[in-house]
Amino acid sequence: MILTPHAIIGATLTNVIPNEPALGFALAFLSHYALDILPHTDYDISNFLNAETKTVKSIFKNAGAALHLLFIAFDFLLAIFLCVLFFVRDEKSLIITLVGIIGGVLPDFLQFLFYKYKNQPWKFTQKIHDKFHHEAEGEDKRVRGILLQIILPTCFLIVYFLIKK
Repeated sequence: MILTPHAIIGATLTNVIPNEPALGFALAFLSHYALDILPHTDYDISNFLNAETKTVKSIFKNAGAALHLLFIAFDFLLAIFLCVLFFVRDEKSLIITLVGIIGGVLPDFLQFLFYKYKNQPWKFTQKIHDKFHHEAEGEDKRVRGILLQIILPTCFLIVYFLIKK
């Protein structure tokens, strides 16, 4: 799943319980794995990996990897922008929102560390990520994956705003 849905859902969870940031972080972190169980589409990270060793290679030697990095950076910036737009009203809500964003996207960052270093504890975190991860299958996988990544955060936001009224 791309970063924006993970960040929005993570930030939603932490903002539902703003007085419990540790619990909110844990829920945001676990929500990443729950979301990854569902069929979805992801970024193709093969341009970041050495074909033989499956470790991260220099992205600046590969135009495809650099382009994918731009997409990922745009996705992350969009996630931050939307979360700030939806949740931030003061300093406390900014911190709570950032805690949710970090919790929601952290498992993907840990995956990058695994591909970079291929040692513990990153092997353990990658094993967990692989256990829960599911990609959309079938001819319409892109459409279903994209729709799911729009519908789920939207549902979380609707429920959040209904609860917060």
